[in-house]
Amino acid sequence: MSEGLLKNRPPHIFCPLGVFAMSIPQKSRPVSKILVYGIRLMLFVALIASVFVIVQSCSIPKNPSLMRFAKADLDKLVVLEAPPPMPSLVFKDKDGLDVRLTDFRGKTVLLNVWASWCAPCVAEIPSLDKLQADRGGEDFVVIAVSMDRHIDDAASFYTKAGIENLALYIDSTFSISAKVGVQGLPISIFYGPNGRELARIPGEVDWQSQQVSALLDAVFP
Repeated sequence: MSEGLLKNRPPHIFCPLGVFAMSIPQKSRPVSKILVYGIRLMLFVALIASVFVIVQSCSIPKNPSLMRFAKADLDKLVVLEAPPPMPSLVFKDKDGLDVRLTDFRGKTVLLNVWASWCAPCVAEIPSLDKLQADRGGEDFVVIAVSMDRHIDDAASFYTKAGIENLALYIDSTFSISAKVGVQGLPISIFYGPNGRELARIPGEVDWQSQQVSALLDAVFP
């Protein structure tokens, strides 16, 4: 049993094997072999049942309420068992100045990683722009970070697509991919005001759909 499993086990359903052995009658009292084997079998079954309950309890997401949205358009929604903290990401704004993701701590943050050469990304950005217009403010912000090599490529797309509400950010070093576990683009990650990850959605999302609106209401009612 791994250290993580031991650490997270419910204390009332775990019993060391030594305790099981002590419960078996010893030679000082004559007991039939059938009874001894029966007791051992029952203890073994109890052990298996206990391990099953432990594994089940450890696999429950930390925020199971959000998992009810993981269907249809949001079937790729992921809620991690051990939500990581907001990483110390540093990217550039349109003027080339450093911006830190942690600067937005205290708000609910939707981090979207995209690129102008990614077809699903450019299809999604306009709906993120509208989301920022509709819900952005003191309590919520959409941070769209481009992974283009040159900021002019991202800026050109913003102009052509009429993006007016999303600030322009870029990470040409691609460090963001390693720090947040990006395996493909686009990807959207929610962080709560406390800096902990709430959920993530790989792939394109229609941020104006009814199902997504219900998820957003649950994230920040």
